[in-house]
Amino acid sequence: MSTHPPRPKITEKKGQSTWLHRQLPDLRTLDRAWRAPAVEELVAADDHQSAIDVVAYHLGLNILPMASRVVFTPMGAIQIHRNCIAHIVEKRQDARERYASMALDTLIGPFEVWRVAYSNGTHRLAFIGAYEAKRQMLVIVTLERGKLLWNFMQCDAKALNKHRHGELLYQRYELWPGKEKGHC
Repeated sequence: MSTHPPRPKITEKKGQSTWLHRQLPDLRTLDRAWRAPAVEELVAADDHQSAIDVVAYHLGLNILPMASRVVFTPMGAIQIHRNCIAHIVEKRQDARERYASMALDTLIGPFEVWRVAYSNGTHRLAFIGAYEAKRQMLVIVTLERGKLLWNFMQCDAKALNKHRHGELLYQRYELWPGKEKGHC
């Protein structure tokens, strides 16, 4: 039995600037012209190992089974390591492997990227993917040992709005004075 006290849970810091503070478009009512085309959802895997293999394949780790690769994004090079995939797909009820192609697409062409502060003094990048689909995409990149893909999850637009906070580093769009927010 371990005698170490439990580690405090690492959470996002409260009170960070949000999309509302910056008067950015609401993802729930975002005009179609601002959304990326839908990315095909993959078939759910039967078990944890198969889910890892599906994600690895669709993130480009399918050659010789490569242990890692680099993807170029608006935030520079991001490492993708095969050994980071297991925790992404561990909650089997979510079947996150179905969204591996959308996660890669979000890294390469995000709608926005936010630098989010955490309770342990670190920061992570939140890549926001807005699509012409029911499901949207959040991709998390850690910054502790270089830029490394850490997690991704599908959600609806309302839930994704809650992840749009911190320091806005990148946006794929421009807002013009006098235009209604989120509409061309």
